[in-house]
Amino acid sequence: MNPENKLLSILDSLLFISDHPIHLQEFEIVLTEFSSTQIKEGLEQLEKIRAQENSGVTLTHIDNGYQYRSPKDNAEWIIRFNKAKPQRLSRAALETLSIVAYRQPMTRPEVDEIRGVDSSGVLKVLLQRNLVKILGKKDEVGHPLLYGTTKDFLSFFNLQNLSGLPPLKEYTELGQESLAKLAQLFPDGMDIEQNLESENILPADEQMPDQETL
Repeated sequence: MNPENKLLSILDSLLFISDHPIHLQEFEIVLTEFSSTQIKEGLEQLEKIRAQENSGVTLTHIDNGYQYRSPKDNAEWIIRFNKAKPQRLSRAALETLSIVAYRQPMTRPEVDEIRGVDSSGVLKVLLQRNLVKILGKKDEVGHPLLYGTTKDFLSFFNLQNLSGLPPLKEYTELGQESLAKLAQLFPDGMDIEQNLESENILPADEQMPDQETL
């Protein structure tokens, strides 16, 4: 087997056994016999192979990594095989998750203000499903916890990064009142990642007075 085909075979195997998106750096650590350029070219070639019309597996870019996924068109038969329903979120969970995603970092009181109801129970569910995480604490009186989305959130919605989120006005899971409030706080064109970087986030494990439990 020539080196090019051997590389494709190795990449194929690694992607097949991995339970998470593999970053280029991870490939480079394992594939010391090949250059970064060769690995990139191999991944591009695999992507083309898997993109063929009749392929049951596609090579997907998620969180700046690579992962094999089944085509959405095959979901019905995969569900039958696994005899399990796909993970579903309630409307309240979707609304809360979208608010956190578009306006992160956010505190629970800020989420409550937009939704008009207490969101502690919904946030707990999202934390358990690893769709949101605690980023730290807000630098203000009381030091409320700040929430943001996770890598599993990107994977769940097939997003490579936060810039892949649709424009807020196209997001239909939000109620009109919540959408209007969120639009005021987060106008179209605002950079989510820049918003995260600009927030002064204190460490979550730092002992502070009036620490909220959620």
